[in-house]
Amino acid sequence: MSRLAQAALVAVLINAVLLAAAAQLVRERPQAQDMTAPTVVSLVNVPRDETPPEEEERREPEPPKEKPKLDFAPELPTPSLTAPALSGPAVVLDPALFDIAPPMGAMTFEAGDLDRPPRTVVRTPPQYPYRARQRGIEGSATVRFLVNPDGVTSEITILSSEPAGVFDQAVIDAVSRWRFEPGVLAGHPVASWVVTPVSFDLEGDR
Repeated sequence: MSRLAQAALVAVLINAVLLAAAAQLVRERPQAQDMTAPTVVSLVNVPRDETPPEEEERREPEPPKEKPKLDFAPELPTPSLTAPALSGPAVVLDPALFDIAPPMGAMTFEAGDLDRPPRTVVRTPPQYPYRARQRGIEGSATVRFLVNPDGVTSEITILSSEPAGVFDQAVIDAVSRWRFEPGVLAGHPVASWVVTPVSFDLEGDR
């Protein structure tokens, strides 16, 4: 047998084997399931557990423990209301030490409050104003001033004058030069107020 015939025979055998294997595979292939066919489903109801959950036991608070009673009462010290006695020499205060008179030099008094009013030592008459003399004008002025403990005058004020303003400056100049023995109260010289009138008379001035 020639080589060509042998090759043809081998090819025929291979084809036959392949066809037989294909036929066997077709027989074993599962049939396709029809998806349109209805499917029966069985529903099973599971019973519900209606047993309520057990409530947690509430714990009641424990009663307070009683304090142990003491079989004895503590002794507390009683405060003493009496002052302790001071040891040492006794001190006796003279009541005269508390009888301190206020400083009278800084106070002023009216003449009626004094034991002795001020007394004039130097009282120069006021100078008659020239214009009032030329015109023949007479009058008076009431002046108030303070006599200090050293007898010097200060705080001179014209209370009234007639004619008004004519003799005021002459009176102030004169009173500022006056000197006094100061007023006395409780044996001490004090400052006191003095009120006095000053007259201007042409006949008396000549």
